[in-house]
Amino acid sequence: MNLQSNRKIPPIYFENLDALRFLAAFSVFIFHFFRDIRAFYPSLEGSKIFKAVTIVTDKGGLGVNFFFVLSGFLITYLILHERKHRGHFSLWRFLVRRTLRIWPLYFIIVLIGFVIFPLVFADYHTVHNPLNYVFFLANFDEIWYGAKDSINFLTSPWSVAVEEQFYLFWGIVLFLLFRFKFFKIEYLIILLYIGSFAFVWMYKEDPRVIYYHTFSVCQDILTGALIGVLMFRQSIVVDLVQRLPKVVVIATYILGIMLCIGKNKIFIGQGIVIERFFLSCFFAFVILDQVGGKNSFFKFGKVGIFNEFGKISYGFYLYHLVVMFLLVKLIEFYGVTGYQMIPTYFVLSFVFTIIISKLSYHFIESKFLNLKPK
Repeated sequence: MNLQSNRKIPPIYFENLDALRFLAAFSVFIFHFFRDIRAFYPSLEGSKIFKAVTIVTDKGGLGVNFFFVLSGFLITYLILHERKHRGHFSLWRFLVRRTLRIWPLYFIIVLIGFVIFPLVFADYHTVHNPLNYVFFLANFDEIWYGAKDSINFLTSPWSVAVEEQFYLFWGIVLFLLFRFKFFKIEYLIILLYIGSFAFVWMYKEDPRVIYYHTFSVCQDILTGALIGVLMFRQSIVVDLVQRLPKVVVIATYILGIMLCIGKNKIFIGQGIVIERFFLSCFFAFVILDQVGGKNSFFKFGKVGIFNEFGKISYGFYLYHLVVMFLLVKLIEFYGVTGYQMIPTYFVLSFVFTIIISKLSYHFIESKFLNLKPK
């Protein structure tokens, strides 16, 4: 058992997932960009073209949903992979690895939002509670105070807080339940699904709770965890999905995208209870198709720049609102007006976010990630 415990685990790398990470982060970027444009130019609300564009861009926030599905998939698969090759699952190693990946950038944003910016900008004020962020309760802080606060970039950490809560819960629960031979992860996932559906039903009239609360969001993570289990066990279900004819694959992408764009019209009233589940199933299909689909119409990893940017997607996601906040300050300071500002604001936001994310990855993230094998 000792030798097996110290055995080196074969590395796991799923092709195309880096590209998908970037696309998800970029969709969130687009979502926030158009929110800012609305604030700059309220008159655009009367434009039919702008309205048509924002019908699509307003769904960019679903990139966060995709991240949750992806996290559930990867974390669950990697836990099972470690247990197979080491004979057991090390909760300590798991939590340390997650800490080295998540904490550095997360706390940089917390430091900027609650220490640096209040010292730099005299008119800076936020009603967010720093203790909630320190203890990874940012999603609950958004429910309690988010609607009253204009400091937009402090919303990004909410999803990181949800993931950290999941990592802690999932790691501890699996560590304990692996001791029972009759235990099947599928049973736990189904039980948690039932609890989540019941919770969403109870709070279906409160959109902030539905969007930010861990018990609601966990449907995405559970869907990812389920496909992680099925893929690890080489389930026939996964094999069938990955061998679908190309015409069916294309049709599924089209229907899934239409579902995302039209979700506000499709999942109305009590339909809100099943919205997140159906969308997470589409995102799960995308993941399975991209990592192992035999008849994919296109593998996003073929676009080299997507893979490159995907490696810094965590920084891109967390930093982009900080960059936008600073650029807005510059725009207000210089009194820039006119619609020509729109493409300039977009280019500067994107380029500076990429630069900062690359620098952050090279000088900060990579230093911590290099500690993971140790």
